[in-house]
Amino acid sequence: MRPTGQSAFDSSQQPGLAELSAVVAGFFLPDSGLVLVERSEIHLIDLSIDPSAGTTRVVGREGEGPREFRYIGRAKRVPGGILVSDVPRRRVSVISHDGEFLRSQSVLDAEFGDFFGAYPVGIHPDGRIVFRDGIAEMGRDYDGQTWNPATYVTVRDDGELDIVAEATGDEVYFGSRRSGGVVFGHQTHEAATGDHLIVAATDRGAVAVLDWSGQEIRQIPMPAGARVPDVRAVGRQVLLARWQEFAERLNRLAASGQIPFEPVEFDQSGASEPDLKDWPINEVAPAIDALLTDFDERLWVRDYRLPDQDSVTWRVWNIDRQALLFTARMDGEDTLLDARGDLVLLRRLDEFDVPRAVITGLRAP
Repeated sequence: MRPTGQSAFDSSQQPGLAELSAVVAGFFLPDSGLVLVERSEIHLIDLSIDPSAGTTRVVGREGEGPREFRYIGRAKRVPGGILVSDVPRRRVSVISHDGEFLRSQSVLDAEFGDFFGAYPVGIHPDGRIVFRDGIAEMGRDYDGQTWNPATYVTVRDDGELDIVAEATGDEVYFGSRRSGGVVFGHQTHEAATGDHLIVAATDRGAVAVLDWSGQEIRQIPMPAGARVPDVRAVGRQVLLARWQEFAERLNRLAASGQIPFEPVEFDQSGASEPDLKDWPINEVAPAIDALLTDFDERLWVRDYRLPDQDSVTWRVWNIDRQALLFTARMDGEDTLLDARGDLVLLRRLDEFDVPRAVITGLRAP
């Protein structure tokens, strides 16, 4: 399957959506609805009358109030609505399909192992929010290549954590000068539905489907990992790009006043070959690099994308039957946000790197 190339909806052509500064997430909603999440606003769009356009209502705005956001970093679909995370304020909110704030929860007093890195992944049937936790990098002894485990937890009223499930986590490297992820390293990805927590630790070779007691009830097979050609040269390219992206992200935060630093220009000389020669780079890339559960509760699993690949392959599974439904090949520069039936919702950048959201159909090649 491939996107048709013809957009049934394009946010850049809609009043009120033409100047989106970011598209953090997007979801299909019941009754022909659509939601697009920006950094501080949530756009609810009614497409019931005209699927190519719609009336838009904005929920939230930038600020410090109870219905305001400083910086939405993540958003997830949950039963009955969406879950958004205001990263600087360490606050998560559940918002209904019609824009009502159902509840908000501060996690400032939660006993996370990785206080700044923990993030929400779904809603437990008991109503509590499920977070992925780990180990904080700050203050950690330099100990070379290791693992940062993934722990899926809920927070009790006293701030203590109840563990739902555990996984191996991500391969990481701690050095005397720099620390970060291993290049082409194994990682753990997760997704959730109302009934399932889905955990894909790429060192296992299979995606684990768990119930909310943490018991593994099914497995979805992964493809084989790909051997990386000219691994040192490609790995160095990936590592430099990663550091440059990190520097650009810091500069954006500094320019907006969110962190007290002066913007600086990225200097590749500080990441020269002698500094990279001992950095861990795996010769075989993990099998996958992303998971997504769509409106229809199908599981989308993306094959690992190497740097020279201009397209990506998604494998779409029926979770309950453990059946492969189809594969979809997409432009590697597009970000898949959601799918419903044979429609996909994509985040796409224009020629000026301005994000827009488009809905397009899938067709057989």
